[in-house]
Amino acid sequence: MFADFQKPPRLCVFAVIGLLAGCSAPPAEKRPVVVYPVTYDVPVGNTKVKTATGPQDLNVSSTQQVTAEVGEALYYQIISPVPVTVSVYERTTASQARVLMREFQGTSFTDSIMPSSPNLEFVFAAQQANTGGTLKFTLSDRPLAASIAP
Repeated sequence: MFADFQKPPRLCVFAVIGLLAGCSAPPAEKRPVVVYPVTYDVPVGNTKVKTATGPQDLNVSSTQQVTAEVGEALYYQIISPVPVTVSVYERTTASQARVLMREFQGTSFTDSIMPSSPNLEFVFAAQQANTGGTLKFTLSDRPLAASIAP
């Protein structure tokens, strides 16, 4: 009769293992690993819409959201076939409004930013009506050589 109590029941062993497995720390937030430099092809342009009051030009903005290391320089280069306005925003959380960090106009830019938030947003808009094309947007963790627009 006492021999049965010397061996722990299997159900109790599995319950203890399950309880310990449930007490583990939550997984850390996984961030994408980027191998720099990385270049994106970003379409920019605008469109013309006909309405009852006549044609209207609508500027269409392209957006590239980027995850960056806080306090580490992020280098970027933009080469566009048409004049563009490039706005760089920082966002602390998805629910908060974005903060304008930089704004450029032209066809070629090489610059860097030291973000205080891991979430950056680059917005590209064609400056002139009825223009468009695909710009090259390069990000790097090292300085980029200045380039001349085509």
